[in-house]
Amino acid sequence: MSSLSAESILALKKQQLAALDYTQPRVVSNAPSTTSQSSTPKSNGSSKKKKQKTVYSQPTDTGVVKHTLSQLHNVIRFLKERVDVPQTAEDLKLNKIADINANKELYNHMINNEKIHYNSVDHTFQYKPDYAIRSKEDLLNLLKERQEKEGVSRGMPYRELDDCIDLTNSIKELESEGKIMVIRLMKDGTPRLLYYNDLQFNTPMDKEFVEMFHNVKVPDESDLKKSLEGAGLRTMAVLENKTRAEDKPKQRKRKQPNRKIKITNTHLENFLMPTKS
Repeated sequence: MSSLSAESILALKKQQLAALDYTQPRVVSNAPSTTSQSSTPKSNGSSKKKKQKTVYSQPTDTGVVKHTLSQLHNVIRFLKERVDVPQTAEDLKLNKIADINANKELYNHMINNEKIHYNSVDHTFQYKPDYAIRSKEDLLNLLKERQEKEGVSRGMPYRELDDCIDLTNSIKELESEGKIMVIRLMKDGTPRLLYYNDLQFNTPMDKEFVEMFHNVKVPDESDLKKSLEGAGLRTMAVLENKTRAEDKPKQRKRKQPNRKIKITNTHLENFLMPTKS
């Protein structure tokens, strides 16, 4: 009995020693240590990293297309100033306009442009105006066709012939010959409208009638109403209204204030207030 008790006591001590040798498990945290925080620089915002946007590759803007189009504009302007003289590639280079032999893209733009006429035989470039007028006969035919054409004004605006050759002498010659009629500006006498003068509608007049027509004096606008009444003629309502409006002095209308008053106490409409005796 004593021996069993001693063995049980020994086994109990071994269990106690085994319990003392148990080590507590180590807990490892995912948070960064203080040493790592001090070694790395702190970000300005939150500790989370910002997601970078995906940047796709873009073609570099070399400016070649813009430069070519600007050169084409200069070429057209140069050809317009010399509309009656064809220009070669060497002429453009000597005048420092463009070197089309070194710029194939510019050359392709020029031969396909609607405002440039390219002669493939002698390899020349010439400005192409809206109307192909080379002489006064061409101008006369253009005005005649315009008069017979339906849906357009009979008068040819002179500004539409701006990009043609100089037509100053041709217009003067045709006007002196009586083949065209010209309406000019009062300021400087520049042609404004050109008309074809169809000679079959020119009716011959007696000299006596022409002299009588030019000797009739037209009164001033202020005396026109009285002159018409003296001749037994009625004046138009437009003229009467104009003279009446000019005689009356203009008065400014005063704007009335637009005050909206809210009416209250509508339930006391029939109530009479007591008066002092």
